[in-house]
Amino acid sequence: MIKHWHDLSDLPPEAQGQVVAIGNFDGVHLGHQAVITVAQREARSLSTGIAVLTFSPSPRRFFQPDAPPSELTPLPARSRFFNQ
Repeated sequence: MIKHWHDLSDLPPEAQGQVVAIGNFDGVHLGHQAVITVAQREARSLSTGIAVLTFSPSPRRFFQPDAPPSELTPLPARSRFFNQ
């Protein structure tokens, strides 16, 4: 099940201690899938949950404002993907 938080300080206690895969995950290509797979394995070995931390808008918009990225996969579509 997907839950959304817009601020890490809003995380409930039960979400703490999970393994977190961090990335933009725009397009969820093979490299992204590998990151998520490693996080899933680690979570299983630790008997904990997995969380995926993604960004909207892309951090690149802040770090390279003169070259904003195009968005391959909008956040709602990424959420649906991760919920599968």
